[in-house]
Amino acid sequence: MAGPKTIQASEAARRYASALFELAQDKGDLAKVHKDFKAFAELAAGSEDLVRLLDSPAFAREDKVKALAGLATKAKLGGLFAKFLGTMAQNGRARDILGAQVAFEELYAKQRGVKRAVVRTAMEMTGAERQRIESILAKAVGGEVELTSEVDPSLIGGIQLRIGSQLVDASLSAKLERMNTAMKGA
Repeated sequence: MAGPKTIQASEAARRYASALFELAQDKGDLAKVHKDFKAFAELAAGSEDLVRLLDSPAFAREDKVKALAGLATKAKLGGLFAKFLGTMAQNGRARDILGAQVAFEELYAKQRGVKRAVVRTAMEMTGAERQRIESILAKAVGGEVELTSEVDPSLIGGIQLRIGSQLVDASLSAKLERMNTAMKGA
């Protein structure tokens, strides 16, 4: 069993996220939009129906716009973010909304000077382990670190750590793979 599905931001999702980011920044609404986007992503993570609505071409654009407007109202999401959802749905980009959230998070973290890191472990980390890794990373990068954790049992043990494009793979599965490669070459 692998960890949660990692969402990638398409080029279109990045453009929409960038436009929303700039608009929210101009209106002084950046923190509110960030909070709304995060809340929407959490709703999607907990609802297969919402993900199906976003991804399925079986739903008409108008139906998606209405459903997302209703959801935004019920979830008390801000007007700017609700319009963003409607615009993406109307333009046939509903399936890119969650990718846009990933891109928006990147822009928001960069604007605040926060480095983002992903740590993958074979088992769930304890709070103390997570804090220790955050502390070590903060010292290493010389600033605040936002840590996301994923569980991937195929690692067997150890950790994989990604900061930006750098990957440190100290997992047991990688060590076994390196040993296997070394033995084949001997």
